[in-house]
Amino acid sequence: MNLFFSNFSQTDNEIVVNENDSRHILKSYRKGIGDILNFTNGNGLLAECKIIEKGKKIKVKIVKISKSKPNKVSIHIAISPLKNPSRFEWFVEKATEIGVKEITPIITKHSEKKKVNHERLERISISSLKQSNQLFKPKINSTENFSDFVKNNSDQKIMANLKTKNILEKKSISSNQVCLIIGPEGGFSDDEIQEAKNKNITEISLGNNRLRSETAAIFGLSILRSIIN
Repeated sequence: MNLFFSNFSQTDNEIVVNENDSRHILKSYRKGIGDILNFTNGNGLLAECKIIEKGKKIKVKIVKISKSKPNKVSIHIAISPLKNPSRFEWFVEKATEIGVKEITPIITKHSEKKKVNHERLERISISSLKQSNQLFKPKINSTENFSDFVKNNSDQKIMANLKTKNILEKKSISSNQVCLIIGPEGGFSDDEIQEAKNKNITEISLGNNRLRSETAAIFGLSILRSIIN
């Protein structure tokens, strides 16, 4: 299935497709009037549509809409921005493919970068959503300070830490809302680790190897996805 993205609602009858996707549909897929296309809004809706007008922005008529239910367990990941933006963008792409619900950039003591390009990350997430034929796009949250995040976020939090031997197991999950916290290249500070302990955040090991932050994030997400499905 070739999947496209648009911010439509369940009550809409038509969709006006953006110029980039319109060009792709007409030139790469060689679609024309009457051909069927599939669209998602990233919130679980799948619309079967028929092309009714060609141009720089093609117009499609919604023929049928179906709605999927999200996974019972939602996975949220909080991760420090990386020094190399392309590596963080790669992480967002892969996390979208895996099917996370939320992504929050967090600033820690050893974070070398303090900002991310949210608009670019949204575009990458949408592209990955279409490529992987998924109907739910992760919410990319505003950047938060580590202390504020662990204080205010209500998910069950699991923190990757090289200084522990705890293994991530199914019995470790006690909530339908789970957040994996990944630190920067330099790791979490001793104060941040103690702060996590004070808030009863579960510490887990991802093995003896020292992994890059984006590798640790994808590895951890893969384990979470495998044990909660």
